[in-house]
Order: sequence, then structure tokens, then C-alpha cells
Amino acid sequence: MLTITEAIKQRRSIRSFRSDPVPGDAIFEMLEAARLAPSGSNNQPWRFIVVTDQDEKRKLRKICFDQAFIEQAPVVFVCCIDLTAYAKASREKRAQEFIDFGIIETLSGYFADPKLWELMLNEPDSDLNVHFASAMANTYIAVEHIALTATALGLGSCWVGAVGTVKEMRDLFQLPPHTFVVAVMPVGYPVKVPPPRPRISLDSILLRPLAKRP
Repeated sequence: MLTITEAIKQRRSIRSFRSDPVPGDAIFEMLEAARLAPSGSNNQPWRFIVVTDQDEKRKLRKICFDQAFIEQAPVVFVCCIDLTAYAKASREKRAQEFIDFGIIETLSGYFADPKLWELMLNEPDSDLNVHFASAMANTYIAVEHIALTATALGLGSCWVGAVGTVKEMRDLFQLPPHTFVVAVMPVGYPVKVPPPRPRISLDSILLRPLAKRP
């Protein structure tokens, strides 16, 4: 199995897959990698649907702007956010974890103020949609864990953000309220691994130069 650095360097967006099925233990390994992802306050808002049925993949392809590789891939992860992860009951549970696991002892500044915690815990669930951006950002970390684990296992994946409308996805998968699809990730054995596409230089991504370069 590849190291993290090797997987990062070898990952590609794969849009052509062999028909070979993805082993069940590999699917579980990718899901486990997603489950262990970090998230703000450990809210863990990600939820997944594993699609292997050919008819369901065909319908998913149509919703996702008729992209053929979605139907071709042996397995497709439908990546969702669950906004109830930010509801009052969930916030209370996570706050207790901060105490039980000693996290609260490591906090400082504004976040160490007991008044802040009281305010956060007593905030009503007026509109969970205000947490949409935060839930999506956290879920994307878990999705990337799937992509890197797939690469490490010799599989290919492609991050698909063009996922159609909320209604189309809700109707296809009978999603519960406050659950939304934010990405689709087809996974399988690549027909061909393309060469790496250009990346901008390290200097280009630094807004302030490093004092010393390694």
C-alpha cells in the first residue's frame, strides 16, 4: 500500500474504468478512512450512499449531466452533508466530549470562555441551513480521504461536483430532511492513468515567502 505522500503524488482524476468489481473490503477501507476524517468541533456531518446497482448508476449518470464514467465505474460514493449534525442535541453531545476527552483543557483565548460555551449550547435550532458551508467544507475533507485511500489501494477516482438539483437527488435516494448531496465520487480500476496536470509553483501559493527554503 502506498504512503500518504505517494498517494498524493499519484492521485489522478480518472474518467474511464475497467469493469472489474471493487472488492468489498476496499469499499469498507475507503469508508473507514472517511469516517476518521477531522471536522470542526468533531461534528462529523458527512453521510454516504454506496451505489453499485447498474440501474441506479444509470439514473445517477443522467442526473449528473450525463457523464458516462459515473455509470461505468463499479462503485460510486454519493457524498452528502447532514445538517442535523449541528442541531442542539448534537452540540450538547460534542460539548460533553470536549470535557470527557480533556479537549477543553487545551483551549485558549476566546474559545476558553465558559460564556461562549453556554451561548453555543443554548442557541436554538432556528435555521440549520446556516451551517451548510461549514458542513460542506468538513465533508470535503472526508471525501478527499476516500480519494487518497482509493489511490493507495490501486484504484482510481474522480471528484464530481456537478450533481444536478437537490430535488433530483432527493427523489432518487429518498434523502431525509436536512441531508444534501455535495459531491459524487466514482471509483474503480483505471483503464489508463493520465500524466499529472500542471500545478502552480510553491512560490505562487505562498502569500508571504518563507524565511528559509528547505
